[in-house]
Amino acid sequence: MSTETITLERPETGPPAARADAGGMRTAICDGRPLVLMGLTHLLTTQSPCEVVFTSADSFPGPGVGIDVLLVEDALAQAVPDGPAWCGSAPDVVVVRAEATPDQVLRQVYEAVERRTPVPVADRAAPGLSPREQQVLRFIASGMTHGQVARRIGISPHTVDTYVKRVRSKFGIGNKAELTRVALGLQPL
Repeated sequence: MSTETITLERPETGPPAARADAGGMRTAICDGRPLVLMGLTHLLTTQSPCEVVFTSADSFPGPGVGIDVLLVEDALAQAVPDGPAWCGSAPDVVVVRAEATPDQVLRQVYEAVERRTPVPVADRAAPGLSPREQQVLRFIASGMTHGQVARRIGISPHTVDTYVKRVRSKFGIGNKAELTRVALGLQPL
């Protein structure tokens, strides 16, 4: 029986940043068991945020195939190339054991995807914001000026400036767009 290497490419549907936001983690699957290879490909394309771009029963993707996650059977795990062999950064490697269930494989894949995905500013662990800082932040994010916020909640514009400076300091952010992202991550009042 012969084995073959398949490189799968989906049509591009927008700029790379938009595709990355949609969760298209570029994934390769290397497994010497043809039925397992087919099953893993189906599992990842239907139930994960992965875009399977390479499958093979007997080789690893070359340096030109940029991948984020590599699924490999346990028998091949020792042969995975080191970091310098990959284009860009080395992928997260998920070792698939013969007795693994689909749920276990998906859990490992999701963990690898989480490690590869940057955490947005709004999702970072929030340092304790006071209720007033949260209130001011929400009003600023809704488009109000510092003067409008001050009149709305009955404080001076200087105090609004102070609250905004504290929030920026706590989150290490500098512009209004980032403030808005943080505000969107807050629990509603």
